[in-house]
Amino acid sequence: MDIAKQIRLEIVDILSKVDNVNLLKSVRQQLELLAQNVSSQQASQNSEPAFMNGVQPIRQNVSLEQMMKEQHYQPVTYEQFRQIADEIAWQESLDELLEAVNT
Repeated sequence: MDIAKQIRLEIVDILSKVDNVNLLKSVRQQLELLAQNVSSQQASQNSEPAFMNGVQPIRQNVSLEQMMKEQHYQPVTYEQFRQIADEIAWQESLDELLEAVNT
């Protein structure tokens, strides 16, 4: 007999000796909560995070140049980046932005 069956029989034996209805209701409620927690933990362990639906495996034997061409990659120079960044009208100070990142 496996351990789970043995423990289950021991629990049934203990419960069969209890006559207090309120106590039995309380035990049932606690067992139901435990069973729900266990099943939700198992479901979360077995399922992948939602963002994994968008993850594609890396193809074999593809070069960086080929991927850049397929994705229409257009590099940006530092000067272009700096120009775009300088045009942004920030509502917050640099300290406020840094604080938001650190929290």
